Amino acid sequence: MSRKPDHKQKLFNEFPPVSEKEWKEQVVKDLRGREFEKLIWKTYEDVDVSPFYTKEDLEPLEYQLKSAPGEFPFVRGACSSNNNWKINQEITQADINLANKLAISSLNSGADSLTLNCATSNEKHMGISIENKDDMTRLLEGIEIENAEINFKCGNSTLGILSIYINEAKRRGLSLEKLSGSVDCDPLKDLSLNGLFSIGEENSFSELRELISYLTEFMPDFKGLTVNSSQFHDSGASITQELAFTLSAGLEYLDRLTEMGLSVDDITRHMSFSFSVGSNYFMEIAKLRAARLLWAQIIEQYTPKDESSKLMTIEVKNSSWNKTQYDPYINLLRGTLETMAGALGGAGAITVRPFDSEYQTPNEFSLRIARNTQLVLKNESYLERVADPSAGSYYIENLTNSIAAESWRLFQEIEAKGGFVESLKSGAIQNAIEQTRKSRDINIATRKDTVLGVNQYPDSTENILSNIQDQHLGINIKKSDNKLNAEDKLSIEFATEYLLSDDTSIGDVLLQNPDKPDFQLTVLKPYRGAQAFEDLRLATERNFGKTGYKPKVFLLTIGNPSMRSARASFSSNFFGCAGFEILNNIGFDTPEDGVAAALDNKADIVVICSSDDEYPNFAPKIIIGLKEKNSDIKIIIAGNPKEHIEKLEQAGADDFIHVHSNALEMLKKYQKILGIGV
Repeated sequence: MSRKPDHKQKLFNEFPPVSEKEWKEQVVKDLRGREFEKLIWKTYEDVDVSPFYTKEDLEPLEYQLKSAPGEFPFVRGACSSNNNWKINQEITQADINLANKLAISSLNSGADSLTLNCATSNEKHMGISIENKDDMTRLLEGIEIENAEINFKCGNSTLGILSIYINEAKRRGLSLEKLSGSVDCDPLKDLSLNGLFSIGEENSFSELRELISYLTEFMPDFKGLTVNSSQFHDSGASITQELAFTLSAGLEYLDRLTEMGLSVDDITRHMSFSFSVGSNYFMEIAKLRAARLLWAQIIEQYTPKDESSKLMTIEVKNSSWNKTQYDPYINLLRGTLETMAGALGGAGAITVRPFDSEYQTPNEFSLRIARNTQLVLKNESYLERVADPSAGSYYIENLTNSIAAESWRLFQEIEAKGGFVESLKSGAIQNAIEQTRKSRDINIATRKDTVLGVNQYPDSTENILSNIQDQHLGINIKKSDNKLNAEDKLSIEFATEYLLSDDTSIGDVLLQNPDKPDFQLTVLKPYRGAQAFEDLRLATERNFGKTGYKPKVFLLTIGNPSMRSARASFSSNFFGCAGFEILNNIGFDTPEDGVAAALDNKADIVVICSSDDEYPNFAPKIIIGLKEKNSDIKIIIAGNPKEHIEKLEQAGADDFIHVHSNALEMLKKYQKILGIGV
């Protein structure tokens, strides 16, 4: 039988392979004398990213490529046949009845699991006000908890929340073995954010040991230990720092709990990792792949009996660090990108942060949009159908390797200093994050890093002050005056039995804070990158609400049409970041016309927008004309005309704005000059 010609192979023959050397030679030629190294991206992670990668770059990475999806070291994901993940919806509504309605609506509209965010005594954030068994019954009314994964975010109230959940299951006649979900016990996160163990170091790990022992015996599909990365991520850490410190925290738990008699298999079965995912798309995909790789290598040293113990259980949630209060619909785009990164990185469950969650309690609409983000990616983009879709990508495979190598180096540094807790005590972790945080902050202040709608391309007419809700809604959990909080009562069996009574509260089984903390250390400080600029805008809004005054910035455009237009656009964005009123113009024929218009509009600031070569001709006349009529008016030159700066300053120019300006500091300066307090 004759074979037809392989037309595809013939096509490939028309395009012979190109080596890395040939690519680089062509790039250098196109750069016309500039160095190739200028194209290498220097990241916050101390990872150098090349402008291109080739097949040759995969050769050193055989250890990543030789395993199949679902096989050790799990860099290629947990499943061999698909990339499915659970769609999780987080409910934060304080009112129990409304929280119940939102939970039911979520499960009926595509969510596979729920996270019920309970307001607690040690985390003052928005959350569901739940204290006793009746509250739990109301919260879960109409929800088939045996068929839905129920996760509780409950801080140091873990013992009480789990106990009343168990009582609710028993009230319904359900077997505890059928329940799936989690409580997020993470005393090391508590330590990082509060500077101490809220119930003492010994009690914290004793409670955790009791929790895992109980779950192992009675609730095999329920997880009790969550190792969080959000406190690192949202404090400004780089991806490699976030990964290294999270792994170090995980190892601290392994060491402590195995020393207390638990097996590594029991610990890992009830352990999950929760990673924040930001908008650095490819880096975040690589981070999750590297996390599984490194954790599998760590667990292997404990020689578990079950091979599945080496697989890291990963849930992800959109970062809050890069979210904004202004122009919040851009958060939809950020969230979609981050959800894709989480899915392609192989997360087992994903929680999409609602776009409005940075300024108010998410409502049914924003929860629906968050949920639908995942439904579209699953049902219309089919991201769940292909196992490890990143496999073989020259770029992502190399990023995975680079992130793993740098994270492992940092991880080993922490371990050499005595481990996670000792490194927190010494300040090593906090200092490392602070250095990265400073770099991020200066890059945002100078607009080298863009936060769309905040430090670049703001809508200066947008007002949000009336939309912002107080989100620090933590409750003071009632505590009994008797001795039920004593350490010898630390058992879930005792707590569930005790909390069956009508007049009891989860605070009754909350261990008391120690009179003398074991130690206290410098805390991590989560924040949002946009906060400093948003504070500027909010100060302008508050001032306008009190006085009716908003600073006016007049753009005096003159001379070369293309240059004045470009610099007017730049200046509009620059001062719009502080919410000032921008008065733009199509251009003036003479300096006198521009001066007259600026004075007629009662401008507080005049920005002269022209070309560098024309400034010596126009600017002195404009400055003199304005200062003669209004000595308080501030005159700024758009651009950095180095050859003429001295002359323009002598003429009376107050400032220059350009791409290298620290926009945050300059805007603070002019708010102060104009009587607006930040």
